[in-house]
Order: sequence, then C-alpha cells, then structure tokens
Amino acid sequence: MIPERRHRMHIVVYQSEHCPACRRVATALIAVCRELDAATEVRDVLVHLEQAARLGITRPPAVVVDGRLFGQGSTVADKLRRKWLA
Repeated sequence: MIPERRHRMHIVVYQSEHCPACRRVATALIAVCRELDAATEVRDVLVHLEQAARLGITRPPAVVVDGRLFGQGSTVADKLRRKWLA
C-alpha cells in the first residue's frame, strides 16, 4: 500500500552506461518509481557530474527523492521499495 502524500514525489535516477550495477538495477528502479506514481527522470551521472557531486553522489546508480540523496549503489532499488512499498 502506498502511503498518502501531499505532493507527487520527484525521483531522479543517476546512472552511467559504463556501470554494470546500473544496467542491472535500472529496470527495478524504474518499476518502483512507477509503482509510487512518482515523476521520474533518468540522468547520466557523467553528463550531470557537477550536480551529482553537489548532491553527494559517489557511486551510481543513485536515487534522489525531492532534491535529496536517498541512496546509492546496487541495493538502492530494494531500499526504495522497502521505504515506500513495504
């Protein structure tokens, strides 16, 4: 069950085409974002390197929820699912 929210979440997924974990996790991340009915963007971390650094991203894939770093690394999809869909 999805908890009630006052606004639609905005989720940005930072990934890299050169990252094996990103390729494995990207599909799961997008599926979770759809389940949450969140506004979702996927960004290449290398193209948005300065912004990623400001957010504190050190390893993709990374998830930013409403402008704040939520998690990063290969377990981030599971973490996102547990937080809002458990």
